[in-house]
Amino acid sequence: MKMAFEENLIQKTHYTTFVLDNEKRHPIRVLGDLFFAEQKKELSDLSMIRFAQGEAYYQCQDYEAAIFKWENVHNELEPWAKKNMADAYFELDLYDTAANIYQTIKTDSLTLNMEITLQLFGVYLAQGKYSDAHQSILNAVNLNPDYPNVTKVARAFFENQEDWNHAIELATNEAIRTKSNNWFHTLNSYINEGYVKFHDPSFFAPLLTVLVRDNYSQFERTVAGLWSNFQNQNSFLSWLHLVNQVIIEAEYDFLEENSSISTLYKNSFLELLDGKYDLQELEHIVPMLLISWQKVSNSKNALFVSAAILAWNDNVSETVSSEIVEKAEIDLSKVNHNEDIFQECVNIIQSISHWAHSNQLEVEQSIEWLIHDESMDQHERTTTLLSAIRKTISSLLDQREQTTLMLSESIHTDSDILARMQGSVHQLQDLEEEKVHVIEDAYHNIKEEIKADLLKTIPKLIRESSEIITEDSDFKNIHFDLNNEMNERIHQYLNNTIIPIFIRSLEDWISFSQIELSKCQDHITEWALGFNSILGEEKLSLQCDFQIIEDWKRDIDRMTSTFHIEKENILLRRTPSQVLLKGAGKLLGVIPKNNSILANTYKSYIQNDTYQETADSIISNFFRQFELLEKAIGRDIHIFFRHPLSILQQTVEEMDGKVEINKAELAKIKSNPELFRNRLTLYEVRLRLYEWINYSKPIDRESADKF
Repeated sequence: MKMAFEENLIQKTHYTTFVLDNEKRHPIRVLGDLFFAEQKKELSDLSMIRFAQGEAYYQCQDYEAAIFKWENVHNELEPWAKKNMADAYFELDLYDTAANIYQTIKTDSLTLNMEITLQLFGVYLAQGKYSDAHQSILNAVNLNPDYPNVTKVARAFFENQEDWNHAIELATNEAIRTKSNNWFHTLNSYINEGYVKFHDPSFFAPLLTVLVRDNYSQFERTVAGLWSNFQNQNSFLSWLHLVNQVIIEAEYDFLEENSSISTLYKNSFLELLDGKYDLQELEHIVPMLLISWQKVSNSKNALFVSAAILAWNDNVSETVSSEIVEKAEIDLSKVNHNEDIFQECVNIIQSISHWAHSNQLEVEQSIEWLIHDESMDQHERTTTLLSAIRKTISSLLDQREQTTLMLSESIHTDSDILARMQGSVHQLQDLEEEKVHVIEDAYHNIKEEIKADLLKTIPKLIRESSEIITEDSDFKNIHFDLNNEMNERIHQYLNNTIIPIFIRSLEDWISFSQIELSKCQDHITEWALGFNSILGEEKLSLQCDFQIIEDWKRDIDRMTSTFHIEKENILLRRTPSQVLLKGAGKLLGVIPKNNSILANTYKSYIQNDTYQETADSIISNFFRQFELLEKAIGRDIHIFFRHPLSILQQTVEEMDGKVEINKAELAKIKSNPELFRNRLTLYEVRLRLYEWINYSKPIDRESADKF
């Protein structure tokens, strides 16, 4: 009765209990009459009728009338009435109002709580509030997963949101709870799609524990799928730990089955030995793996697991119990096989060769002929190759010791060379700056000598120009004649005396510079020879750039061959005394008897001036043509040294990098010496595995004792 009553409340059909089956009037009319009759009673209870009226109005989509009726329900159905009001607001698209009412309802009814939670889920979906919708559907599932369609709705929502974590958790929990094939099928579809690979493997422990006990075929399918997902993830060892624990603790006779899990164990065991994991990690996982692998293997596939147990025990002792080892020995002795493991042995040697190469070690090339030799039978080839692999592993251990010694010696030698080269770089930089200073000073000395000569001679030439003044001179234009005479004498002096002297001085400067730079080249060449001798190769060629000398010669030739200097305005500068002189000339020039006085006055004026400003101007104009050459001296000398300095600096960087790499490699070896040995131990386990298989063949039973 309670279930039927609650179902009517859920469907909003409780009002039908007030209407007789043969009643032809509309339910609203019937309920109206009942309300009117109840209202006339002295102790009337209208809440129940109002609740029913609200349902009837709701069914007619008159939501406002329904809400009005439900607002006035104040009996035990009041929580349902509030929920129905929220439903009506939901239908009117008043989502916030609906959500607020749902959230205020307090009730102990599990059914009502489920309905409220599911309706809130619907409101949040309609609003696009997927985070709130997510929490609501999770609450519903946690509250009562058996409630009709709740897990189905949750699954559809999680899949639509591509929330695979919660979809996987839902499917897993429901598969455990209901043991339904549909949920197992759903979970396996997630597994096959690869959605579980980022899950923590331990989450699946309860599921596997149930399956291994109740449904072994489903256990195998699920294990195979999960194995594939976790195999290439960082969680793979955690997965192996889980599945090992489940199988070891399971009270199940696996020998009754031809277990495909044994093949998964075989492949994973070989993968674990392939170098991705360190031995220290595997020491905690492999013993359990071997125990569980042995447990799921029957006589048909006991060969590899038995050989694996014995191989591991031979190289990593005291990690597997004696009972397991004894069983492996017995099982292996019973095996009558003709297993061809030659290709597996080839894979080992190729893996060793690749690893050795990456660690700057060498594997004897003579092994290659074994791989391609057809003169021996397959078993003989396998036996010979196994022996060669063992010798190779031993050789690699010896090489490692030699590598450590060679690294130490290389670091010492290269550090010494590096220090010398760094010293040479600093010396070369100092030498460069020294030569810039020396060669620039040499040029400046020439310039100062010429300048001193000009400062002394130019004023003298100007004063001597007064010789042309006589009593017969044209005193109206005498200053023009004198200015021309002065410039002419200066130009002749520059062209006939100074330029030749300057050219010879610059030629001497070029020769001096070439000698100085050649000495530098000789010194640098000695460095190169010394370093090449130490390095044992013609690595350094430190050639300086003597083209700058040719460039200087060309520039000097160009500048001196087309030398030109503008006339100086010596007497036409209009200084006060010159103006007076010119005025006096114009005035007195018309009086012949004053020519002698005027001539002497002009001569006296010209001979008594210092002409410092004129000399400075001429010197400035003279050297202006050589400014580019002068300013480029330092830059050109840097160009001269640029190549050897660059080569030395580059070599220092390379040498420093080499030293640092070797130091890091040596530090790596010294910081964890077991890392190298552990990797070889894993190769030895693989080798020993195939040795056990090879020597367990019927044709070689007699030689097993030697082995």
